[in-house]
Amino acid sequence: MGFFSKQQIFDSTKEDKDPHQFQINGTIITCLHCSGVQFVQKQILLNTPGMTFFSLDWANKTAFTLTCTKCSQILWFLQAPDVVK
Repeated sequence: MGFFSKQQIFDSTKEDKDPHQFQINGTIITCLHCSGVQFVQKQILLNTPGMTFFSLDWANKTAFTLTCTKCSQILWFLQAPDVVK
């Protein structure tokens, strides 16, 4: 198992700025504050001091945020949520 196996490289150009409804493991995600169901997804780098020191920020893990379009509450996920179609 190598260093790069199953590791996705961060690419901020793949952002979809349109609101969608999302789910994880078959459960619809709802806002904890306002019960909204429309979110804008963004991929975020989880920087660490060691990787930054060696200019390897691109190799850090990523998280996914969903921002509620109704109240702007931000929800964080380590697993990418699926868009409900």
